[in-house]
Amino acid sequence: MTNKTGWYSNVHPVLRILCFIVFSLFLAFGDLGQQGLAALLVALLYITTGSQSLSGLWPTLRRMRWFLLSIFFIYAWLTPGPALFAELQFSSWMPTTTGLVQGGQRMLALILIIASVHWLLFVTPRNALVSALYWLAAPLQLLGISRQRFAVRMSLILTYVMNVQTLVGDQVKQTGVSKGDVKAYASVAAGLVEEVISRAEQTPCEEIEINLGNKPAAWQWAWLLLLTVMMLLAGELV
Repeated sequence: MTNKTGWYSNVHPVLRILCFIVFSLFLAFGDLGQQGLAALLVALLYITTGSQSLSGLWPTLRRMRWFLLSIFFIYAWLTPGPALFAELQFSSWMPTTTGLVQGGQRMLALILIIASVHWLLFVTPRNALVSALYWLAAPLQLLGISRQRFAVRMSLILTYVMNVQTLVGDQVKQTGVSKGDVKAYASVAAGLVEEVISRAEQTPCEEIEINLGNKPAAWQWAWLLLLTVMMLLAGELV
């Protein structure tokens, strides 16, 4: 259940989303100092929120372990640079030291982004999330895109992604799929599609309230400014 009380209740949902976007951009293009600060901030978020906020995070990261490892190995072996053990005869087959560092950074960045998304969904009620997305999607009207639909669909994607992961686990357990059995996994995928469609057809329409009058106060933008300044300073220290 989403915890609605805490220091984060003083941060408007719009600013929560904007801070997450800025946070992710610094992680994607930042250096080691900025990643270190980001890791500290994520740790503080979970510490100050309580142990309930951690529920579901580890299973999510565990499901993505092969994707994260593949990113690491791609960087480690395909990034030009000095070989890890240059003195060995088969050093050309070894990962590069530059690749290992960059692969570790990319993997850490992805883990921190996943953790921050998980925390954002935990502390932000669904109606507040939709209202914030609706407010941020105002420029889309210039392109002829309905911001109501955009806000609701984005909210549904973020909210139900965990449900899809649970369905995958249930399907695998029910069919008793063994590792490496490609045909069995194909069967599971087909069953999963049928289950998703069935649930979608049976799910009743849900009314979502969009609070148009709840706009962020001027002082709330200080949160975004503070995060940006901290990240920029962290980049200058390394």
